[in-house]
Amino acid sequence: MKPVNRVLLAFKGWEDKKNELQPLLKSGTTDERAMLALQLEHLRQAGHRLRHTARPDEKPFLRLLENQLNRLEKQLYPNFLQRILLRLKDRIFDGPAYLEQQGRQRAANMETLKQQLRERGLSSVAGKLEQHLDPDHRQVCLPLDCQLTADKRLNLDLHFDKDVYGNFQLGKLEGTLVENGKAERYHSFELPDWPGLKADQVLSLLEGRALKQHYTDATGHENTRWVEVGNQGVQHYSPDHGFDIATTLAALPNITRNKEELTQYLENGQCVPTHWKQNGQFQNIFVQADPANGSLKIFDAKMKPVSAEQLSQKAQQQEKNRKPSVVMKPTRQSQKNGHKVH
Repeated sequence: MKPVNRVLLAFKGWEDKKNELQPLLKSGTTDERAMLALQLEHLRQAGHRLRHTARPDEKPFLRLLENQLNRLEKQLYPNFLQRILLRLKDRIFDGPAYLEQQGRQRAANMETLKQQLRERGLSSVAGKLEQHLDPDHRQVCLPLDCQLTADKRLNLDLHFDKDVYGNFQLGKLEGTLVENGKAERYHSFELPDWPGLKADQVLSLLEGRALKQHYTDATGHENTRWVEVGNQGVQHYSPDHGFDIATTLAALPNITRNKEELTQYLENGQCVPTHWKQNGQFQNIFVQADPANGSLKIFDAKMKPVSAEQLSQKAQQQEKNRKPSVVMKPTRQSQKNGHKVH
């Protein structure tokens, strides 16, 4: 993909800002001179950022930027000597101070974002974040493809937007589950609505599993609820929905594994490998939370749905087959001197 020309982007940035200010200009809150001063400041700052970092394809456009700066300076400051003094002040003091402030702000912004990405399980993006988030862009989309198996992958698009302070924020995460080259399920996660959402949870949700979500309710209190993404979109269960993993596991004592660990995995939306133990027999199974039915979904070793009753019947059959059958030995007879000997 061809990189965006940042000089032209600076001009477009001013046009966007000018359109936002038009209502103030029409109402008389501001005037043309103030607008010219804002434009001069905007383009000067762009010049400071780009003067030493412009790519070869951008350098010819820097002359357009310089010409526009000269024109604005002449309009605002007709006095030649005043223009020279202001230009020197900008080059020697204002420009370096601006770049130093921008450098500190960007470093803090990048460190904050890297920490957020690591917490969300997206550390592979964090390492080269500065290279991806150009300070002259207002919006950036970073693609991240994760190959899960030979025929399944998870495509993630991370959307960064600049806030009013000029800092990038990770605002949206788009996930697409692809199987055999076909998009099976897609969802756009607005991260303010999904606090703490992690990459493995995105996969769980797109694969149709529910997870227990921590969120802040309308009264400002921390709360939890079950949530899943289906064909009809997001399904939130009420915090009062009577589904508790610990209680459900207590009703299924044949499921082995540390109960606290199993609860944690199930509430995180995972499909957990474990065993069904009965009569000394072990069967490989997988379990996942099913808040819609207030129970657990159970799968056999081949990931086919199976019920607790079926597992119990199979265990009983295995126990029956394991018991040795009693074999009656025939009475041994022989003849000696014409007589039967027992």
